[in-house]
Amino acid sequence: MGEKVTYQNITATVRPPRCAIFINGQSQYWNVAADGAIAKASEVWGGRHFLIIPTDGVSIADKFWELLEVYSPDHLAVFNLTFSDLEVADPKQFKVTKKRHKESWDSDGHPAGRFEEFFSDGAAQSRIDDFAISDDLGKELIRRLSPFHRNRVIRGNLTTKNGFGFPFTKIAKIISASTRRIGLVRLAPKIDDLTLRLLVHSETGVTREDHYAEAGLVARSLPDSYGILDVLKYIGGSGFTPTPIQDEEPMLDADFLPNTPFGLSMLHLGQYYRADRHMDYKEPVVLVLGDTVEDFCFYYSLSRLHEGVKWLPLKWLRACTKALNERRVNLEKGQELRVLSLRENAARALINLAYELIDFGHHEKRIQLCSVSLKRKQLVAYRAQVARCAYFAASQVSARIDCVPIESVSTSCILRVFESNNYVNHRSMVFVDGESVSPFDTPSVKNFSEVRLGQHYWLTSLRIEGYQPPSLPSLGPQIVSVYNSTGESRVAEDGIVYQCPNSMIFGNELDAVLVRPKIVMPDEMGLFASYFKDADVTVKYSDKGKYFMDALRRFGGLDELGRFIKSPKTRNVLDKFAWTKKQAKAIQLSETPGERGSVISLNESADERRSYLNLNAFTLSMGSEEAAASLVDDLVGKRIIERGYIFRCERCDASAWYGFDSLSNEFVCVRCDLRQQFTVGHWKEPALPHWYYRLAETVRLFYVHNSHLTALALYSLKTGSENAFHFVPEMDLVGFPGSSGKREMDIACIRDGEVIFGECKTEPLQIKDVVKFKTLREMNVTPPTRIVFATTRPVSDAFTVEAHKLGNAEILNEADLMDF
Repeated sequence: MGEKVTYQNITATVRPPRCAIFINGQSQYWNVAADGAIAKASEVWGGRHFLIIPTDGVSIADKFWELLEVYSPDHLAVFNLTFSDLEVADPKQFKVTKKRHKESWDSDGHPAGRFEEFFSDGAAQSRIDDFAISDDLGKELIRRLSPFHRNRVIRGNLTTKNGFGFPFTKIAKIISASTRRIGLVRLAPKIDDLTLRLLVHSETGVTREDHYAEAGLVARSLPDSYGILDVLKYIGGSGFTPTPIQDEEPMLDADFLPNTPFGLSMLHLGQYYRADRHMDYKEPVVLVLGDTVEDFCFYYSLSRLHEGVKWLPLKWLRACTKALNERRVNLEKGQELRVLSLRENAARALINLAYELIDFGHHEKRIQLCSVSLKRKQLVAYRAQVARCAYFAASQVSARIDCVPIESVSTSCILRVFESNNYVNHRSMVFVDGESVSPFDTPSVKNFSEVRLGQHYWLTSLRIEGYQPPSLPSLGPQIVSVYNSTGESRVAEDGIVYQCPNSMIFGNELDAVLVRPKIVMPDEMGLFASYFKDADVTVKYSDKGKYFMDALRRFGGLDELGRFIKSPKTRNVLDKFAWTKKQAKAIQLSETPGERGSVISLNESADERRSYLNLNAFTLSMGSEEAAASLVDDLVGKRIIERGYIFRCERCDASAWYGFDSLSNEFVCVRCDLRQQFTVGHWKEPALPHWYYRLAETVRLFYVHNSHLTALALYSLKTGSENAFHFVPEMDLVGFPGSSGKREMDIACIRDGEVIFGECKTEPLQIKDVVKFKTLREMNVTPPTRIVFATTRPVSDAFTVEAHKLGNAEILNEADLMDF
């Protein structure tokens, strides 16, 4: 068999790495940990779009798993609180503890002048809890997210003192090579209130004033005269513009956000939504209500994935509502009105900001009020408070607020970050048997005056036209092998990603160290072999799968096969080929003369237990002789059917079909081997014999074994594909747990990188049909995105309930799959 040569269009994108930072969701000081994570993210290229995820180290809540899976992080990190963080988190305890250590230091006779250094170093290294990611959770993170891991899932252990290292790029190292003039670095003012600090820092980032000193830049905080409420309104996206303060720097002006730590972390980076999914004119503004670590982290992480996400602390809402009620009572009594506190005013500002972002309710946009810590019934009750705290009429605001459970908040439209003007680098490559002939020409960053080797790192993301493998831990190195490393490439949601310019730098010439890998595209069976590899399950085509693949080859692909079976006219042709002798005999006895003799079923021998059709049978199905003749020509040309005659032997009386290729003016009986000349005595009527058409054996077996239902289900799934669709029908899983050697998987496909499995039945689905997929979810494999059950029979309520317990099951019935 010759080598298969293909030409593939490849698009390469240059982008910074994505990272999810885990914090201890059980810590009473979670707000300080979150602020510390923000500070560390502020220091690296692309850090503004890192996620912060709460966990106890053993499990992660479902909605945060959803965020992680759509975000597809390249790296995972953990932020640990140390004793030095208590200076902010619990100043009283910090002071008492420091005093005790000072007394012990002095009593031991140590030099008094060295205590501060000793205590500071010790406090920065002493963790205040045992927070860590468990081995089991680490394995699950690798299975479900496939990050760069090298068998070690956490690539960053962060503290207030220790930040990100390789392979992250520190902004302070590359900022002086920027082609954009930076000027003064802007920092938010000092904020004592920890909640308010999180709100501001989530927009501006935060770092030390001396952080950019090595780059020759000066960083200064906003003067207190602006007022933190003004800052909150401005950075939140309100149209509010504070009055400039003369002769004071930095200003709260148009240059403020671009020159904050988070603004600088986006240096020469752009962001985009997929145009077919982003509809800004009607996408809601999400307002997360609550005081817990989960509420803040959900707001923070979702706001990295989509604009128009805000956080409203519940304590602030309650305080604001209480204050406004008191003011109303005092106003009725003619008493002096108390001035609202900073928190109370901040709550009003946040609510009105959300209302501004939906254009004051003039168009389709609405506010989605949601919470991780509150149930929907509670949200409905708080909606009235939210509306009353607005500057506008409460009824007007309330009418634009929808209370939704956290599960319903959409993550389907997310933004991606890439280097500006470096998103589309087209290449066309030649592949032989799935392997590129030449190395890939890796693009480099292009918006800096120089690429500082050993300091500036990026990722190259490849999208291969028509080829989108799933995100599996073992697949990245198979597709893009970087010096045979197992940890420098991965399959992400947005493509196949590899580390650049190189993990080891020698010399100072970019061209000499820039990795240029060859690319290998495993076929469908190879992709599923990788999927089941860690579960010690091997895959192969079943006999039905072999019939399916040959039928697919003859028809010319899944689209052609699916359309043929979906249409009632052409499906009726296949039905006739599958008729038994009893069904064919019933037609022979039909009172409709036109149907008699159109289908003949023979069963004299095992090889001849099948039905044959003449042109009239095709005509009755297709509606006209012209359409029938056209279909016959097409099917004969594709070797789906063959022409031949049906003769009866003059010696043994056996009737059989004889292909045109085996005939001259004689035929040899299939039973008794008598060679005889065919004459009018060898057929009944008419005076001349009909052509009878025989269906290719593999296609007949494909149909009589009901694999056509699998084809219809796959065809239906493929219609929902946007980029690539890969499938292996009727696959045997050898070594599947709980089975006697193997289990069959009717549907196994990868749609736009998502793994889908399924079961097809022409008889009623039973609860036992769910067991295989329950076992699959418990195996050491990446959980499938969807599980599909396809059937031509009614589905019982009991089965529907059991299937939906899988969490991601879908049932396709006859009406979903076929035209009638």
